[in-house]
Amino acid sequence: MPINNERDLERAVEEFQRLSDAPAGSPDERRRRELDAEIKAFYVQNMDELRVAKPRHE
Repeated sequence: MPINNERDLERAVEEFQRLSDAPAGSPDERRRRELDAEIKAFYVQNMDELRVAKPRHE
C-alpha cells in the first residue's frame, strides 16, 4: 500500500498500531515491518509539508 497523502498515512498508522502484538515471523509481523518502512519513507519525503499535529479525520 503506497502512502501518497495524509489520509493514506493515517490508515497506515492505524494498521501499524493494530498489528502491534503480531507474533515474530508471522505474516502480520512482516506487514508491520513493511508499514513501518512506508511510514518512515513518507515522513522523510514530506517532512517539510506535514503539520506537526492535526485532528483525526472522522
